[in-house]
Amino acid sequence: MKKSNFMQKTPGLIFLLLVQLISCRHEASFESDLGGKEDLDLAGTDSIIVEQLIERSMSLYMGGRLKVELPDDYLAEALDIATKNENNKQLARIYNLLGKRYRNRAQYGEAMKYHQKALAVATKTGDKKLLGQVYNQLGVVYRRIDDNPTALEMHVQALSLAKETGDSALISAAYNSIGNVNFNLNRIVTSMEYFKRSLDLSSRMNNKLGLAINHNNLGESLLTLGQVDSALSHFFTSLDYNYQIGSEVGQSICFNSIGGAYLQQGRPYKALEFLEKALRLNEDLGDLMQVAISHTKIGETYMQIGEEELAEGHLKMGFDVAREIGSLFQMEETTQLLSELFEMRGEFSKALDYFKRSANYRDSIINEKNINHLATQEAVFDSERQRKRIEELNKQTLQQKAELDRQRFLLTLALIVVGAVSFAIIMFVRQSQLRHRYKNVRHQQRLLRSQMNPHFIFNALSAIQVYILEHDIEKSSRFLTDFARLMRLVLRSSSHDYISLKEETEILGYYLELQRLRFSEAFEYLLKIDDSLDEAKVMVPPMLTQPFIENAIEHGIRPSGTDGYISVKFTREGDNMIVEVGDNGIGIDASKKVSEKEKGHESMAIKITRERLEMLRRDSGRNTDLIILDKKQINPFDRGTLVRITLPVVEIETSPKKQPKKSQNKAVRELM
Repeated sequence: MKKSNFMQKTPGLIFLLLVQLISCRHEASFESDLGGKEDLDLAGTDSIIVEQLIERSMSLYMGGRLKVELPDDYLAEALDIATKNENNKQLARIYNLLGKRYRNRAQYGEAMKYHQKALAVATKTGDKKLLGQVYNQLGVVYRRIDDNPTALEMHVQALSLAKETGDSALISAAYNSIGNVNFNLNRIVTSMEYFKRSLDLSSRMNNKLGLAINHNNLGESLLTLGQVDSALSHFFTSLDYNYQIGSEVGQSICFNSIGGAYLQQGRPYKALEFLEKALRLNEDLGDLMQVAISHTKIGETYMQIGEEELAEGHLKMGFDVAREIGSLFQMEETTQLLSELFEMRGEFSKALDYFKRSANYRDSIINEKNINHLATQEAVFDSERQRKRIEELNKQTLQQKAELDRQRFLLTLALIVVGAVSFAIIMFVRQSQLRHRYKNVRHQQRLLRSQMNPHFIFNALSAIQVYILEHDIEKSSRFLTDFARLMRLVLRSSSHDYISLKEETEILGYYLELQRLRFSEAFEYLLKIDDSLDEAKVMVPPMLTQPFIENAIEHGIRPSGTDGYISVKFTREGDNMIVEVGDNGIGIDASKKVSEKEKGHESMAIKITRERLEMLRRDSGRNTDLIILDKKQINPFDRGTLVRITLPVVEIETSPKKQPKKSQNKAVRELM
C-alpha cells in the first residue's frame, strides 16, 4: 500500500476544528432548547471534541509514525480536555493509546507508565470492557520485556473480563495474547490451540485483521515444529488478508516470516527477496524491533550463500539498532551470528570476542528476567497478603461485635422479663465462658497451623535450592513461578479454619508439581474427587493431607529408587468424607528402619495431624479418624503405604460466580 503524506496540523488549525465542532453542537443544542432544555450540554460537547481529536491523532500517527511527536498536538489537546472534565473513560483510552505507541517504538518504560495510568483511571470507571483492554495491553508490554509469567497473568485477567462482558473481539485478542505467551515459553502445541480459538472467533466476526494475525502466528508455530510447507501456506494467507486491509505492519511481518521459512527450506535467494521487502517496509514504518530483526535475518541469509561482507554489514546494523532500543535478545542473537561468521573466516580472535559478548548478553537476559519476575511477584505477594489480612481482621471484628451485641440484647431482655438478678448472673457467666472457649479454640488452631506452614515452606525452599545449585536456570525459573503461586494460595488459606475442597486440591496440585520438578519428574500422581462431593461447597481444614504426601515422597518413593506413584482420593461415605493418600514406595514398616531421624520427622507430622483432627471432632461433635497402614498388611504382594483420614462432611451454600477464565518475538503479534 502506498504511504500517504499527512502534514502535522498547526495550533491554528486545531482551534478552527474546535470552533467548528462547538458550532455544530450548539445547533443541536438549540434544537433541544425548543423542547424546553435551558442549558447547553457542555460536557457532551467536549466529549465529541475529544473523540474527533483522537481520530485526527490516529490518522496523523498512521501517516508519520517516527516523525510524529508523542503525544502529538491532537492527542495532547484531547488529554487536556478530558483531564479538565474528569472524563475517566476517555482518559483511560488516551493513556492506553499512548502506551501502545511507546511500546511500538520499544520505549517500554514509558509504555508501562501510561498503561499503569490507564489501569488506575479505568478502575475508577468500573467499565469491565475498558479494563480488559488495558490488562491485555499491559500483558503485551510484559511479554516484550520477557516477563512471561506476569504477561500471562494480565492476559488471563483480560480474558476473564472479556467473557464476563461478552466482548468477542476482546476474547479473541486475549486468546491470541495467551497463545503468544505460550509461544515465548516454547509451548508450541499449546500456543497453536489458543491461536486456533482466536482464529475461529475472528472468522465468525469477519475480522480480517484478526484472521491475518492468527494465520501468521499459526505459521510461526508450524515453522518452529519444522512443518515448513504448512507454515508457508498460513504466511501467504496472512499476507493476502494484510493486503486487503492495507496493513503495512502486517505485510512487513509476513515478508519476514516467509523469508525465514524459505531460509529454513534451504532457498536463501528466495528468502532474500522477501526479507529485503520487509526491511524496506520496517524502515518506513519506524518499528525498530522489526528493523533489527530484518537486518539480522538478512545477515544470516548472506552467511548461508557465502556473501560474508554483506552478512557482516547487516549483522552489525542489526546489532546497532538492537542496542539502541535495548533489546538484549536481539543483541545476543546478532553477536552469536557474528561469532559464527568470523569463525568461518578463520578470524578466531574476533570470533571469540563476539562469542563472549553473546554469552554476556545471554546471562544478562536470564538475570534480568529472574530479578524482575521475583521483584514483581514479591510486591504482588506482599500487597495481596496485607489486603487479605486486613479484610479478615475486619470480618472477625464485625462478627465478634455482632455476637456480643446479640448476647447483650438477650441479657437485657431477660433482665426486663424475669427481673431476677440470678438469671442475669447466669447469663453473664455463660457469656464469659463462651468468649473464653472461643478464644482458646482459635488460639489452638492458629498454633497448630503455625507448626505446619514453616515446615512446608522450609521443604519447598530446599527444593528450589537444589536447582539453583545445579545451575538449571529454566527449571529454577519454572520452580520459582509455581512456588510463588503456591505460596499465595497457602497464605490466603492460612488465616482460615476451613477452605473449599477445590482450593485444597489446587494447593496439593501445585505442591505435587513442585516435588516432581525437584525429583526430575520421578513419580506420577492422581488427584481424584468423588462426584458426590461438591468441591466448591465442601469445606476442609487447609493442608491436612500435605504432610502425608511429603512422607510418601521422602520416605516411601525416594528410597525405593524406582518410578513412583501417589494417589490422593476424596470420597464420601454417608455424612463422612474419606481422604486416602497412597503410594507405591517401600512401605511404612521399611521406612521406620531406614533412619531414626526420618522416623522422628514422620511422627511429628502424624502428631500434629491427630491434634487437628481432635479439635475438629470437638468443634463438630462428629467422629474423626486417622489410620496408617503398610499395604503388605492388606495384600502381601503389594507395596507402599496407605493413609486413611475420616472427616465429617462440612458444606456451605455458595452463589454461582463466573470464574476468570521468546523464543523469537520476531513474528508473533498482538491482536489488539
